[in-house]
Amino acid sequence: MNEIQENFQSVTEFRLTKKKFLLNLIKLLPKMRKIRKRAEKILSEIKTPKLEVKAPAKDTIQKDLENICKVPHRRIGTKEAHEIEDFLVSKLQELGLESVKKEPVDVINWSATNWKLMVSAKDEKIEVPCFYVLNTGFTKDNAITAPLVYVGTGQDKDFKKKVVQDKIVVADIECPTLPFGKLINIAKPYYVSDPSNSIDKTTEMTLTFALINFPPQALGGKRREDSVYWRAFDRGALGLILILRDYSSNINSHWGPYDGVMKPLPALYVGKYDGIKIRELAQEENSQGTIILEGFKEPSVAHNIWGILPGKSEEMIMISSHHDSAFKGASEDGTGVAMVLAQLRAWSKIPKKERPRSLLFCLSAGHLYAGIGAETFARKYKNTIFKNVLVDVNLEHLCSKEVIEDQETHNFKLTDNLALGAVFLSQNENLVAQTIKVFKEYEIERMILIPDNFFATPPIGEAGHFATQGNLKVIHWIRSPYYLLTAEDTLDKIDINKLHSTAQCITDLINSLMFMPQEKF
Repeated sequence: MNEIQENFQSVTEFRLTKKKFLLNLIKLLPKMRKIRKRAEKILSEIKTPKLEVKAPAKDTIQKDLENICKVPHRRIGTKEAHEIEDFLVSKLQELGLESVKKEPVDVINWSATNWKLMVSAKDEKIEVPCFYVLNTGFTKDNAITAPLVYVGTGQDKDFKKKVVQDKIVVADIECPTLPFGKLINIAKPYYVSDPSNSIDKTTEMTLTFALINFPPQALGGKRREDSVYWRAFDRGALGLILILRDYSSNINSHWGPYDGVMKPLPALYVGKYDGIKIRELAQEENSQGTIILEGFKEPSVAHNIWGILPGKSEEMIMISSHHDSAFKGASEDGTGVAMVLAQLRAWSKIPKKERPRSLLFCLSAGHLYAGIGAETFARKYKNTIFKNVLVDVNLEHLCSKEVIEDQETHNFKLTDNLALGAVFLSQNENLVAQTIKVFKEYEIERMILIPDNFFATPPIGEAGHFATQGNLKVIHWIRSPYYLLTAEDTLDKIDINKLHSTAQCITDLINSLMFMPQEKF
């Protein structure tokens, strides 16, 4: 274990399991019903604030988004990430934050420079398109060539049937599928925002960020024994080839698990259709694979960037997102950062004497490194600044378009919809009512409003770290398109025409929160 992992113990874990989810839902349903009824009553009594605050125009938000995404990626600890961090500091200062903090967080910059996969059996030898598995071992000067062994999804029972010592393990990676439409019917969320009626009982959602049999582990914590990776390692495997079986395309550029944990064996991802051939060859006699994964890792630093726009009181509304990304990151999380900037643009034009409360703007580092930036920030300020924070409005993956699989090309194909998503809300009827109000007014598409612990985990995303480590109430907006964490997360996947209306919806929500009595939070 490296020194950074030894010195940092992350305790926020997002363990998605069907059993925990169902047991939690049974307990949650009566609470949700009560909060929903109270929120409906409050909704009829909410008065529109007299203060008028206008969100920036679409073109302004788009320009910010393009500047955020101008580098190939914003991977933690890299020069590209540092370039955007500096840009954000200057932008926050330009837009009216007098004192902008840029606080360092120690990390490991793990960078792959060369990777390749060759597979052979009998007289057939092919090079297979692949992508590296983040934070795994390098092959250094020598490629690893060894027999292949296919272990299905790599459960204990699968490994008992196979000898993997000194071999390259081939395994299918599982992603959970959420029966979104059926769940809405059963669970009755606080609110379903679907003005076009595009969600029905057949609507499903594959959670591509959640690899069931290759889960993340807490940074500095115990390894996950239910992982195909560690099962292969314990049995003497030399490397792994992991097939992204449940993606809605043949994509292989998955970034994860993004837990910041450095692992010893080299591993490569392949797309589900390329994986069909590898699976076949791996089960043939005398099949072999060759893995090349070269690169380096070095101590580096990332930065949390934040500042306060003072109002008439020290009570604060926090507005947050994370600034790191695996690739271009237009959705993850270029839109989130652009929306935070949009709120600063809007509220900095309002005189201090007209802002009832202060606003804390936070752009954290290392969401894709076990949330190390958010956890560090929350721990540092839990007993000081956070004592004045009434709620965190966290913004992620806004205006992301939906994609499905093109059956002819096996690539992603855009639909006319936005990607499905949710707002995770602390269990407070006033916060629920205020959020429902703006969602109705702006007809936000294809999102459900649900309790913060709906999945028997902390709120999924950056807000989960703030809620767990900082004990903050949250209103956490997040969509989940299938191209998150892949090289396909590009600007063409963002519905630019929705930027202004979404920003104005957020502005109106914050405006209401600015005037909501403290005892109602």
